[in-house]
Amino acid sequence: MNYLIIWSDIRLFVGSNSRPVSVHKHPVIQFILATNGEFKTKSETTGEWLYKQGLLIKPNHSHECDATDIPIISVEIEPDSKLGSWILSEVFEDVPVFEYPSDRLKTIDFALLKRFLQAQSWAEVYIYFKEFFKLADNSQISQRDQRISSVIEFIHDNIHETLNTEQLMEVSLLSESRLLHLFKEQMGLPIRNYILWYRLKVAIEQAMQGSSLTQAAHLAGFSDQAHFTRSCISMIGLPPSSIIKNSKFIQVSFLS
Repeated sequence: MNYLIIWSDIRLFVGSNSRPVSVHKHPVIQFILATNGEFKTKSETTGEWLYKQGLLIKPNHSHECDATDIPIISVEIEPDSKLGSWILSEVFEDVPVFEYPSDRLKTIDFALLKRFLQAQSWAEVYIYFKEFFKLADNSQISQRDQRISSVIEFIHDNIHETLNTEQLMEVSLLSESRLLHLFKEQMGLPIRNYILWYRLKVAIEQAMQGSSLTQAAHLAGFSDQAHFTRSCISMIGLPPSSIIKNSKFIQVSFLS
């Protein structure tokens, strides 16, 4: 069984692919890690295949990997999130692909990760990778601001409607600039990203429960099924029809 775990700022794939992935690019930061052995990636300069264990790839950078039947963990990080902003400013310099040195990868406790994965302790995996990227301490907030809690509750209650900043300003009693800043500070990503994540969560859950894609899109506030599908491909990398069709082989979970 493969697993796709979707938080609002991070997406995690655990498993293996039965075939290589052709040249592609993501609008996210991607960390690919082979948990056993190495995967292949094609050199941009020579075109030859190189063996790697761990790569961090900048958003919108074309790359080609072959991890056929190799167990991998793929972590996709929203570049607008708190973690993504930190990685873009602190890790990447002039290179679009960062290869983690072997001594850095040796610090990963694969035995511990395996226990988390087998137990489906996704919260522990989430914390583990934030610690790996050295952002865990900075991301912890002791208590959520009540104004942001009110905004989140409003989003959840009205996700089937069109939502705009003016409505959320009224709910929070904050100015636009203060609301946008405080929300990202508390939740780790911009409001618009959070709303999209929650729409996808609602729509996919509805579709998995038997609603048609059109019904699911409407219940989640998408303008139509095409908008739902485009958003799903952009954020998750798969159309909703593929997720539902392959539900026996890949378990998808949305977590807060």
